[in-house]
Amino acid sequence: MVRQTPSVIGSRIRQLRRGRRWTLKKLSEASQIPLSTLSKVETGAISLNIEKLLKVCSALEVDVMQLVAPADGPAANLLPSVAPVVTGRRSVTRQGQARRVETDKTVYEHHATDFLNRKLMPAVLEVKAGHTPELVRHQGEEFIYVLEGTIEFLSEFYEPTVLKAGESIYIDSSMAHNVRALGNKPARVLNIMTSPEGKR
Repeated sequence: MVRQTPSVIGSRIRQLRRGRRWTLKKLSEASQIPLSTLSKVETGAISLNIEKLLKVCSALEVDVMQLVAPADGPAANLLPSVAPVVTGRRSVTRQGQARRVETDKTVYEHHATDFLNRKLMPAVLEVKAGHTPELVRHQGEEFIYVLEGTIEFLSEFYEPTVLKAGESIYIDSSMAHNVRALGNKPARVLNIMTSPEGKR
């Protein structure tokens, strides 16, 4: 498993932004993230949490794996203008090979990371106990299936929904939402959401 440094992710954001001929101000407006924050991210001074990283990916219309894949991997130099026609593809993720991205609240294990321009983004999430996250929104749809533990699904339109292992929820992810682990133990969930690349 590889966890990329802020400087690597920041340089890729800058590369993708310049590929679109966008200024930092334009990216700030599109992602709703302060210009000063983006400037620090691009220079590697700070890192973004996964929620804000997804906002940047949505604004640039790229797959998040184009930012966190290894520098010599298949996503390293792909710009948003590339949209290959693909048929008959497949991707196998062996045990221990998922791409790991960790925040203070959640550990993301991304699968099928060599699948570019994909319509779905599958990941297994470990939701740490003791945190109440802020709600996030992004275009598309999302499926959440509880593998272990108990979570509470939070959203802007509904009362909190408790989900136990074996239970799931499917949502319009443009509705502000998030999940938190209930009790003193972390929870593990399968999370599959549509990718910004799927809009092409």
